[in-house]
Amino acid sequence: MKKLIRNVTIFSLFLILISCEERILDKKPLDIISDAQVWNDPNLIEAYVTNLYNRARLDGIYRDFIWWPYYAPCREVVLTDEARMSYNWTDEVAVWNKGVLDGSGGMFDYWDYNYIRYLNEFLQNVETGNVSDDVRTIRSAEVRFLRAFTYFEMAKRYGGVPLITEPQDISQGDALFVERDLEKDIWEFILSECDAITNSLPDSYPGIDKGRISKYAVLALKSRAMLYAASEAKYGEVQLNGLAGVPANDANGYWQESYNASNAIIQSGIFQLYNNYPEDKAKNYQMLFLEKDNQEIILAKKFISVIKGHSHDLFNSPESFKVGWGNQINVTMEMVNDYDMIDGSSGVIDWANIRGIPSVILKDKDPRFHASIFYHGQPWQGDSVVLYWGILADTDGDGQKEKLTSGSQSYNGMPHIGKDANGEDATKTGFILKKFLDEERVLAQGGESDQDWINFRYGEILLNFAEAAFELGKPGEALDAINQIRDRAGIAELSSITLNQIRHERKIELAFETHRWWDLRRWRLSMTALNGDFHGVYPIYDYELQDYVFEVFNCDGYTRGFKPEHYHMPLGNSLIDNNPNLVENPGY
Repeated sequence: MKKLIRNVTIFSLFLILISCEERILDKKPLDIISDAQVWNDPNLIEAYVTNLYNRARLDGIYRDFIWWPYYAPCREVVLTDEARMSYNWTDEVAVWNKGVLDGSGGMFDYWDYNYIRYLNEFLQNVETGNVSDDVRTIRSAEVRFLRAFTYFEMAKRYGGVPLITEPQDISQGDALFVERDLEKDIWEFILSECDAITNSLPDSYPGIDKGRISKYAVLALKSRAMLYAASEAKYGEVQLNGLAGVPANDANGYWQESYNASNAIIQSGIFQLYNNYPEDKAKNYQMLFLEKDNQEIILAKKFISVIKGHSHDLFNSPESFKVGWGNQINVTMEMVNDYDMIDGSSGVIDWANIRGIPSVILKDKDPRFHASIFYHGQPWQGDSVVLYWGILADTDGDGQKEKLTSGSQSYNGMPHIGKDANGEDATKTGFILKKFLDEERVLAQGGESDQDWINFRYGEILLNFAEAAFELGKPGEALDAINQIRDRAGIAELSSITLNQIRHERKIELAFETHRWWDLRRWRLSMTALNGDFHGVYPIYDYELQDYVFEVFNCDGYTRGFKPEHYHMPLGNSLIDNNPNLVENPGY
């Protein structure tokens, strides 16, 4: 770990801040702003906090696509059983899904002690400022949340990490090279911080301040983090004398903390499951992620088109509806089959032995499926998505059909390959991500998308509550929470509940929201769920029968791998080389 010293001046920091603030601050020339002015001015303090918000990992798969070194914001989706990346040259396809993760690191790395320093500096310096107690209390609580959230992001990757709560000084010498704290200590710190700041924050914010940390955002973080801590205790193992892993006898205490936090949100009555389109369950679920500041959202990262937008629509629109990249997230057959039918029966389809029109075959699927995944023939932007891959035809009149798949040719006026499957980086599975796309945003350019990324929502809280309640021996409460979600989704309610059903509902309700990878790891199910072959399904049009048959294939071209050591990520050679006091996780 490199020495943790501040590497930006107040001047350069403020230039960054004022570029993204909607308010124009009438201040002295920026080149003579002093530390004292910052910590005595509520507007400058707010600008500082705004910058800390901007740097936090709160933007999910809406983070910027980085060309080199390559980083895809959707990494937490395409490394799971949910999907694969459409681009064959990416690390997700060429390296990580093959299980090639070693001490060099590179996957999900997040070790940001520069950011921790900025957070600690704020908390130290704001105490010296001549500002009101309200400003100091609320802004400090927001920053303590961001710090707790950052430690949560690191703990779920590495286990124990150095717990630093005060700015380090360069004069400390070798003391700068800190050791890892126990993993349990990190979870305890997150818990204590959440408890300390919950009542220092308002229930909600009006107008321009929406998107700030509220009391219920803190409870939501506690709900999620304690679920992770409890899972690590129950399903993981203690290694490196506690640097990785949590003692098993702590599990019930953490389940209870998660249960309590979730219940406090539920009992508040402030949040509800989004249900603005009750007559159209698919549209209702689709609009949950498009309608800003709706009744289900507890905390969201705010975006403004062009001014401060993202590029989700650019990277994920189907081939014929895009202007640039497109088709990025290709959904696996396994994920498609995991969506049950609306009557609650299994949604598994034997694609290799069925024929028919995809929209007919899939019509009775869970409405969340239709809101989340493009399949052949699905309506979109006044047209339809065309994903067939080939035509079966008797071209010679000898009674023998051949499959025609030339991307540049047609048969009796029908292209051999559908317009949204035809292209080097078009769908590799026959299914494309629809969730989060805005149908009104036609031919989206980079930076034009303004969907807010939902960090915490009431649906997750009900799922957290159900899991914790079941683990605590309260299956009736778990069943009620799960059935609230299923009723909103438009799928048959359950009469009884098991832990596997709770986990299944979590997979479907939170699909593609970056939970799946971490859920499998904390349950220690990754080696079961992520090792093996994953498949795509291409519709093939039988020209004579005017119907479709389906070709099932390994969508990766190899067998995916997840190793036992991957339940904790490697710190990486560079961190170990720079700090001799750090201990690497087992297996690297």
